[in-house]
Amino acid sequence: MENRFTVGEKDYFIKITPQAIAEGKKIHNKAFRQALDDGALLKKSLMNYMIEQGVWNDKKEELYKSFVKEIGELEYKLSSGKMKVSEGKALAIQLAKKRAEFRLLISERNQMESNSAEAQADNARFNALLAKSVFDYDTQKCVYASTEDYVENGSDDLGIALAEKFANFLYGVNEDYESTLVENKFLKRFKLVNDLGHFVDNAGNLVDIEGHRVDEEGYRLDSDGKRIDLNGNPLGVKIEEAEFEDDFNVPTEVVPQ
Repeated sequence: MENRFTVGEKDYFIKITPQAIAEGKKIHNKAFRQALDDGALLKKSLMNYMIEQGVWNDKKEELYKSFVKEIGELEYKLSSGKMKVSEGKALAIQLAKKRAEFRLLISERNQMESNSAEAQADNARFNALLAKSVFDYDTQKCVYASTEDYVENGSDDLGIALAEKFANFLYGVNEDYESTLVENKFLKRFKLVNDLGHFVDNAGNLVDIEGHRVDEEGYRLDSDGKRIDLNGNPLGVKIEEAEFEDDFNVPTEVVPQ
């Protein structure tokens, strides 16, 4: 397997050899045993632990199932069409919000699962494979001299970019996953969002979910392009600079005796 890509102005390529796969498996098994020795839980035991710690409970489990069902139903309804574009937009927004709520629900659970013995072993395997499989195209040599070199130096911008590219390649993940979601496909099809996924009006101006003009930082704008608050009042008004007619501190005229 080989894949060429660019990060910044340099070219790299991925080539996973049988030797790298064998080394990755060896490191995976070693890391798995070490994680168990260090007290890490297996995934199948982790759920019971999360319930004991109050991270997960029957109510959250029911909510989890409810989210999965509702998201599936919304996807089907939107994909089926037979509605006005305005209705489809409202449905797409509802679906996006529901997906965000679902991600928030499972975020803590996912974080704990990442500490399981299996997850730690998988992470060790990933590090080993990346170190032996990501090459500098110009030198035809591995970017990192060893797994230790990657672990020590892979947290910079280049390391993060290479890890993302390698993960997408290794696990077959679409680099632009968000664009594959039903709601985003709909919004792009009818030009309700731009290439960056930001809502736009018919003239291509940035707008918020409700259709109000906004700037690139998300501030609402008036018809003159000036920032306003949600009530339509100008931003930046300061009490110190406001003009008032002071009718309290009027000098008292002194009457001669």
